[in-house]
Amino acid sequence: VLITALIALVGMSAFPVEDGRTALAEEWLFAPLVGIVSALGLPSGMEDVLRVYIGLTGALVLLAAATTSMSGFTRLAHSLSRHDQLPRSLGRLNRRTLVSPQAILAVAGVSIALVIATGIAGDDVAFLASLYSFGILLAFAAAQVAVLRLRVQEPDLPRPFRAPLFAPVLGIPIAIFVWVIAMVTHPGARYAGPAWLAAGIVLYFVVRRRAHRGLLSDAEPQTQLPPGADFRRLLVPMKLGSVGEEMIATAIALAQERQATIDALYVIKVGLEHGLDAELTSQEQLAVDSLAEAQLLGEENGIQVSPSTVRGRSIGQAIVTEAARRGSDLIVMGSAARWRRQSGFFSPTVEYVLRHAPCEVLVVAFPQGTLEETG
Repeated sequence: VLITALIALVGMSAFPVEDGRTALAEEWLFAPLVGIVSALGLPSGMEDVLRVYIGLTGALVLLAAATTSMSGFTRLAHSLSRHDQLPRSLGRLNRRTLVSPQAILAVAGVSIALVIATGIAGDDVAFLASLYSFGILLAFAAAQVAVLRLRVQEPDLPRPFRAPLFAPVLGIPIAIFVWVIAMVTHPGARYAGPAWLAAGIVLYFVVRRRAHRGLLSDAEPQTQLPPGADFRRLLVPMKLGSVGEEMIATAIALAQERQATIDALYVIKVGLEHGLDAELTSQEQLAVDSLAEAQLLGEENGIQVSPSTVRGRSIGQAIVTEAARRGSDLIVMGSAARWRRQSGFFSPTVEYVLRHAPCEVLVVAFPQGTLEETG
């Protein structure tokens, strides 16, 4: 608000109002900052540089605003789809980017439709602004009503930040008052806004009907654990280094919670140039060291860790085979950050296990720089 007021003050200083008219509202209506630069009386070369600078920064600001709006929509769509308020397809995340491609396509399609509609209306900026004000003012009012309702229904709920009560009490009538003014003064808000709201309500009814939920029902708490959550036997593929330590530590914490046992597995990958029973002294020693480390961590925390070593041409295939043979309930694996800097989110081994495992798989993806990546 302060920056907007200062820009307006500078603009009025450059183009004072005379007889109720100013060049900012006429000649420079669609490029006020460029108009201010032209009124400064700078040398032509410097003025041209500033014009280009303003154009580039304006384009970058619009790009940032568009990407921010798109990311905000994808987060909102993901949350609403999880609660059966939008189609569930909008909440499916891409495993590498962790965003919903369907939501991005949806917001792009809606944006294109709005641009076409505003072009037909003949007043692009005013139409979009009025439609935006219709939705955002209703959202502000609803959010503040939700704050009051939560304060009344759950007064003892832990709150990292406790909003002062006067904010929603004053904000609700102000938002509704401005919303009414927008409805009266702007055709876009008066006609397109209710049509947009009606389309959303119809979509909500359809989604709820397909999900077999009541129109006003809340998400029910899960009383029964899903398959794989009540595990009793964990399989942890081991490796030396900090990633291996974190994996066995994660498995130990889960085992303590569920009174489960842990099978620590080290897979020695044997190349095609060797037989499966070939002597591989260095790799065998790595297996011994890694499994000893796992057993030591288990003993320190009172959890039984059963070590074993297998050989195979493919690490992922060996893990899947052992999980099936042992009847494992959960496989605990780690994913180093270096794989996310390449084409895939997970390593080929993790990808294979995720696709072929006979049980649930827990993958912990470590942020870049948190652990030393040793392979």
